[in-house]
Amino acid sequence: MIDDVLGLAYPFKIDPATGGVAWARGSDKLRQNIQIILGTRFGERPMLRNFGTRIHSLIHDPNDDVLAELLQTQAQQAILQFEPRVLVTQTQVTQSDGEVRMLLNYTYTTEPVADQLILPLF
Repeated sequence: MIDDVLGLAYPFKIDPATGGVAWARGSDKLRQNIQIILGTRFGERPMLRNFGTRIHSLIHDPNDDVLAELLQTQAQQAILQFEPRVLVTQTQVTQSDGEVRMLLNYTYTTEPVADQLILPLF
């Protein structure tokens, strides 16, 4: 069940109502997990070196169709490896002069619910 997913909120913050650490639940937490996976550079975590993606190393590559394909492939592989509760159904990269955005359509593996996330990459 999606509602069973519980963890620290991202970004880390203090809950003003309780004065304690803020928590996230359900689809919000899964969305935050995807943002963490795609926002972490490969090798950045000391005790988990294979966590994250190599998306950040592509920042100086030409903004063309090859870059879009690499971004889609690396994002799908990282999410498949590190967030098994989510299945990416479609990715779309939109490119403008200095900006690249990725649209992720995904479903939850435990429930037939679809969701969408738009990430500005560079």
